[in-house]
Amino acid sequence: MIPEDAVQIVEVGPRDGLQNLREYVETEKKISLIRCLAESGLREIESGSFVNPRAIPQFRDMSDVIKGVLDLEGVKLTALVPNLKGAQNALESGIRSLIFVISVSRSHNLNNVRLTPEESLEELKKIIELESAYAGMETQLDLATTFGCPFEIKVKEEDILRFVERAGAMGIRKITLCDTVGFANPRQVEQITHTCMETFPRITFGVHFHNTRGLGLANALAAYGTGVRFFDSSIGGLGGCPFAPGASGNVATEDLVFMFNEMGVHTGVDIHRLLKASQYLKEILPNLTLTSALFKAGLPGQVGLTGKILA
Repeated sequence: MIPEDAVQIVEVGPRDGLQNLREYVETEKKISLIRCLAESGLREIESGSFVNPRAIPQFRDMSDVIKGVLDLEGVKLTALVPNLKGAQNALESGIRSLIFVISVSRSHNLNNVRLTPEESLEELKKIIELESAYAGMETQLDLATTFGCPFEIKVKEEDILRFVERAGAMGIRKITLCDTVGFANPRQVEQITHTCMETFPRITFGVHFHNTRGLGLANALAAYGTGVRFFDSSIGGLGGCPFAPGASGNVATEDLVFMFNEMGVHTGVDIHRLLKASQYLKEILPNLTLTSALFKAGLPGQVGLTGKILA
């Protein structure tokens, strides 16, 4: 039986981790990476994004990637979609769990998807209407710039709650609060997650933190303390929004899993197999620097990339 305080780690590396790379990762390597991640025990993997390939060329092969991993058992495969067309393309590929993204910040939404937040909400409504035609389809919401915007800096709490309320009224039951550019701090995380969960008890909230300013794990722990149990992270600490200046990598999956496992919090993830996935990522992208502290240092008593054996 899985304990009540268990967490679910949502791996976003194949999407958020790869989207900002200049180097194109071949289709078979993307498929192999997703399979390596699944072998570690991760049970939800964001496989990529159905976007215009002119905007993000990395995902021009998304349909082929999805076809290569649909046979994975016990793994929830998701894909990010910015609009109705992206949702239709994702559904045609065979995927049934969609993640729609809206920025609380008007400026970032315009830069990110070329729509106002209000226009994005209309797109979300159209996507939800597709659920009656596709068995097993579900739509979740990523609420970007919840904790700060690269253009407007501060985001008002009432604006966050307004978006959550409107999405909930459409039938959305899972919302991830995203720190798109790494502005969040633990006290702010406690305040916003607590308020959202208390105000909207029928909605399940997750969190998505970037480690841009070194507070990713602290923010994750703060969210855990308020009752959040779904945490996005990226293998190797890769990531960053191409349309948000200054946005660097996500919280590393290895570091997040290690923290929770050492605390005795059930993750269901085998850290040794997860580090094998990190090593595979390094092999297919040898010029890339992984920011995961655990990957660099190794597990206690093992040799990390530093070459030292830890006591």
